[in-house]
Amino acid sequence: MAIKNTNAEPEQKNPKDVHPPAERRRHVDKDSIAPPLVQPSGAKDSSEKPKVNPVTGGAM
Repeated sequence: MAIKNTNAEPEQKNPKDVHPPAERRRHVDKDSIAPPLVQPSGAKDSSEKPKVNPVTGGAM
C-alpha cells in the first residue's frame, strides 16, 4: 500500500530507490474499456456477460 502523507516523518516514508518489480509495472489504462458510446460500431463489449440458456448452459 502506497503512503502519500506529506506529514510523514522521513523514517516512515518509502525510500526513493525502492520500486515495484518490472513484471508488476504495467500501464493501468491498458486494461480499461471505453464506454459503448465511444467504441467503434460493431465492437463487442467484453465487460458484459454473455446471455446463457440456464437449462442447457449454451449461448443464446
